[in-house]
Amino acid sequence: MKNTKLKLSNALKEMMETQSIDHITVNQLSEFANVSRNTFYYHFIDIHDALSWTYNHEVIEQLDNYQNQQYWKDGIKLVLDYIEENQKFCLNTFRSLNRDLLNHFLYEHLFSMVVEVVDEINDECSEQLRDEIGNFYSWAIVAQIVQWLVTNLTESKEEFLNRMYTMLHTTIAHVIEYNMNLDK
Repeated sequence: MKNTKLKLSNALKEMMETQSIDHITVNQLSEFANVSRNTFYYHFIDIHDALSWTYNHEVIEQLDNYQNQQYWKDGIKLVLDYIEENQKFCLNTFRSLNRDLLNHFLYEHLFSMVVEVVDEINDECSEQLRDEIGNFYSWAIVAQIVQWLVTNLTESKEEFLNRMYTMLHTTIAHVIEYNMNLDK
């Protein structure tokens, strides 16, 4: 069963090398993957569900291993590696009507990473402050990643990671400390 899902996912990625998901139908994808339309619907609700599963399966599930202060940079590197290796696929996702899917997936999992870092830095941080920090920094990272993607990865991955590390690593701790002092 997972082999068929993977076959459909790989076919979708291959088709998206040359076209936006908005121009791919279930019939076209099923034919391209050499499976029946019913088989497609056995595994996925629609094309967007197949796209979501692809991102989840290939990159998002792996991010759970990087949700702490010591390894969050490695988690962002994993995302950047994926984008670099699948640039046309990601760009065609972003340029489609479904562009929010890429933003949502990135945000959701980066948020988890950031709040874990906040908890590690100070486990007495209020839930509200933790979530505000998670929201702010996650959207900041998403915006930077998307900018990197749409500018054709002109900045090297190493430069990007170092910039993110410099911007985030020290400022998160500072924001927590500042807010904790306000509460005193």
